[in-house]
Amino acid sequence: MEAIKDTLQAIGEAMRLHMIKALESGKHPLDRNTSKSLKSLSVQVNQSRNAAGQFQGFSPSSQVVLWAEDYLEYLNWGRYSVKEKPSIKKVPISALLKWIKQRRIRGRVRKGKGAGRFISDNRLAFMIQNSIYKNGIRGRHFIQPALKHGDELFDIYINNQLLEDMTYEFDRVMKFGSTGRTMR
Repeated sequence: MEAIKDTLQAIGEAMRLHMIKALESGKHPLDRNTSKSLKSLSVQVNQSRNAAGQFQGFSPSSQVVLWAEDYLEYLNWGRYSVKEKPSIKKVPISALLKWIKQRRIRGRVRKGKGAGRFISDNRLAFMIQNSIYKNGIRGRHFIQPALKHGDELFDIYINNQLLEDMTYEFDRVMKFGSTGRTMR
């Protein structure tokens, strides 16, 4: 049973690393050392339960649970625009101001009168809010590939583990049967 737990833990860890690799690459990569979202990713293997709700121990029906911040769900799926979903609400300015201050982002006027001058944080937050409202945010889609990768690993390792267990059990029964005792 411990072999199954270790195998499931390794599969969960492989899925976690697949997600981290996907988030660290691309146009806007996250940094493993500073990103709270990447640090929040963790794996837990839960024991399986029988019909009465009692723990059965670790078996192939045990659960691999990935824990993460809620923000990663939005990072995965993105955000709709008003064109795609007319009832969508705008992002709160207070959340954008907090994000701007946390990331130390400074906005500038690109062209026209006052080009090159810095703009206020409120004005920058308003511009970002309108851009998200009109255009939405594209998702990164990193969860499904990681789950698919974990499913492939599960098929490879757990099926091999079950085959080994069944072969061991079959060999044990056959040895028991060859001693002259009756098999049950």
